[in-house]
Amino acid sequence: MKTLQRVERHIIKPYNKNYNSLLLLANKTKNLYNYVNYLLRQDFITKKPQIKEYDLSKKLASEKQFDYKELPSQTAQQTIKLLYKDWKSFFKCLKSYQKDKNKFTSNPKLPKYKRKGEKGHHIAIFTNQQAKIKQYKNFNKIVFPKSVNIKSIITKIDTNISSLKQVRIIPKATCFIVEIVYETNQLAINYVKNSFLSCDLGLNNFVTTIDTQSKQPLIINGKGIKSINQYYNKKKAYLQAIAKKSNNRFITKQLLKLLNFRENKLNDFLHKASNFLVKYCVKHSIETLIIGKNKEWKKEINLGAKNNQSFTSIPYENFISKLAYKCETYGINFVLTEENYTSKCDHLANEKMKHQEKYLGKRIKRGLFKSSTNKILNADVNGAIGIARKVFHNAVQTLVDSGTAFVPIKINLAF
Repeated sequence: MKTLQRVERHIIKPYNKNYNSLLLLANKTKNLYNYVNYLLRQDFITKKPQIKEYDLSKKLASEKQFDYKELPSQTAQQTIKLLYKDWKSFFKCLKSYQKDKNKFTSNPKLPKYKRKGEKGHHIAIFTNQQAKIKQYKNFNKIVFPKSVNIKSIITKIDTNISSLKQVRIIPKATCFIVEIVYETNQLAINYVKNSFLSCDLGLNNFVTTIDTQSKQPLIINGKGIKSINQYYNKKKAYLQAIAKKSNNRFITKQLLKLLNFRENKLNDFLHKASNFLVKYCVKHSIETLIIGKNKEWKKEINLGAKNNQSFTSIPYENFISKLAYKCETYGINFVLTEENYTSKCDHLANEKMKHQEKYLGKRIKRGLFKSSTNKILNADVNGAIGIARKVFHNAVQTLVDSGTAFVPIKINLAF
């Protein structure tokens, strides 16, 4: 059985009882990061060989260095490990730069110091030897070392099928993200052989699907995500104008707060949409999920200023990655294919998907596609059929044989 690594995220805002403790912890990891970075930078500048990670941790522990002993030992070691990763990336870039300088706009820079003072913060990591999952009546909690004064956090992780790997505390502009990393097993589910769900991504219709197992296509409404982007773009322009006039700045606390708001809203919607599709496949025993990908994400076409703005700011790649790992959890085959000519060709007539001087079908009204077979169907459903044909060449016949209708049902997810 395949073992998978997954992450459960918790957002800790300023009014949370743990916020001040996380603030102090992130400040301490920043102090250690900066101190060790200073030592490594000095070695590099004076051309001394870089001390090994293990030897440095051992040296700081034996000397009882202040920033090191302020943290739990394994958290301090993990902080040093992250810094060494930054240095490893620097040396890799430097080596590549020395081979071919034309690949770079400037020479690689040394790993920077984190912001000094109380406002500077860095990631803190707890291993599974420090943080533990403990059962309390009907729920589980993540328990932290007493020295960090972090109250336990309720988790949905089932210890019967999953095991804790580590907990990451990630500082953001207006909150902290607590990421609980755990391992779980891939679920063994029996699916109908050669069954598929084909997905076409869009704007107002965020996802349009057609499948072999149910009788009707589905459309996940994307107007909510579109309105969030419109609000964000308008508010961002307003706040940037004020910031530029007052102190000639482009990043302010209000702008960072707005960015976090948009990021959380989009992330929530993408999780709900991907979860809906995967649970739909499980419910209907669908073996394969197919999704179309456009390399340019429709930037090369002119849909008007408003639509172009919406397309470029919707994180389709993020959605696809969420869909991929959730399919993997349930043992569903995930297929990513290009979507060239899927919306223009007449799939009910099995028209070849390539450039044609004159296509067999055509759009007759907004959102409708007329096939040369005299059938009228939703234009995005036609696109979803085309995406299915990219993978299953007899997809049209399979859909017809399964009795699938071509009138979609619209799904509104909570936003």
